[in-house]
This record gives sequence, structure tokens and C-alpha cells, in this order.
Amino acid sequence: MQDQAEPTLQAYLTHTALKHGALLAGYTKVRKTLPVMVLAFPFSNSWVLNHPFYITRRFGEALYHEHKVHEKLAQILREEGLDCKIKSSLSVFGDFRPLAVAAGLGQWGKNGLVVNKTYGSKLLFSALFTHAPFEATDHSGQELSTCNNCDRCYRACPGNAFENGVFRPRRCFPKSIRGCSECVQVCSGHTPEASTTPLWL
Repeated sequence: MQDQAEPTLQAYLTHTALKHGALLAGYTKVRKTLPVMVLAFPFSNSWVLNHPFYITRRFGEALYHEHKVHEKLAQILREEGLDCKIKSSLSVFGDFRPLAVAAGLGQWGKNGLVVNKTYGSKLLFSALFTHAPFEATDHSGQELSTCNNCDRCYRACPGNAFENGVFRPRRCFPKSIRGCSECVQVCSGHTPEASTTPLWL
């Protein structure tokens, strides 16, 4: 019988993820049955596409440390006899945004990204799919509203992609493929001075 003083597996995984570099951790279920642990890592302001070798190196460092966190969590799960499938922030899995919102890591923002009240949109998401007995994060009592009265992303967009409150992808795409992230950089949630500096920098 498990000692009641010991943390649950879910709490232990959360503690481990945050200790080793994840900014946030939450839980939800896919199709209401498959448990998922969703992690948020910092999107760094220093990744500038005008310097391709620099951004490649720095982004590679971020992904390497993300991978280390994933491996620590996977090892814990496997030691418990549980399966684990990891999807990194560069995975071809698809769109992590709905999972992040469902796990309570933020809400849909006006810029089309997940906006967290502390970190704004400066987040990258990954996920661990497992059959561990996780409970979905209860965020019913949390204040998730972050940008109802804010239009900084609208005003900062060099492509005027948010015309009349409607997002126009064709205006965004030519800028974004050249490294534009103005709508991300100006988005700071409720805490303008919140830091998203990775622990390993």
C-alpha cells in the first residue's frame, strides 16, 4: 500500500518536469480516455532568423534539453511498468494548442496562439501520451482570461494580418516564414515582466 505521505505519480512527474526545465505542466485526455501530460517550454526571444546558424544552434539546444526532460519522465513511467509515447514540440503529431488549452496551460488568444496569463504566447508545447492513471487538470476555478481588452498583437503585426479583428493567414505567412514573431513577442499575458528564460541558459 502506498504511503499517503508520498507524492502521487502525477505530482512527482510534474515536480520532475518543472525542476528540469519545463515552465508548465498540465494533464488532459484524448477522446476522454487516453491520458496526456502536456508540457510548456520557453520560446526564446533570442531566436532570430536573420542569423540562421545562430537560431539553429540555440533552437537545437532548447530541443536537446526538452528531450532530456522527456527522457526523465519516460524513465519514471517505464519503471512503473507504464507505456509512454513522446511527441516533441517539433513533432508531426499535429496541433498541440487544443491539448494545451484543455490541460489548463492557457486559453486561445486573439493571435491564434495559446496565451498564458504569466508567459503570454512565448511557449512551445510537447506531450507524453500514456496509460498512466492521470486525472485531468482541474482548471475550472482558474482565471484564464488574458487578452480580452488587449490588442497589442493586432497593432504589432507588420503584415496587418488582423484586419477588423479577423485573422488573415495569407498576410501572416509571408512574414512568418522570414522569422516574424511580433505577435508573440508583444504578448505577455497578465505579467509584463514575466521571464521565459530557460533554466539552462
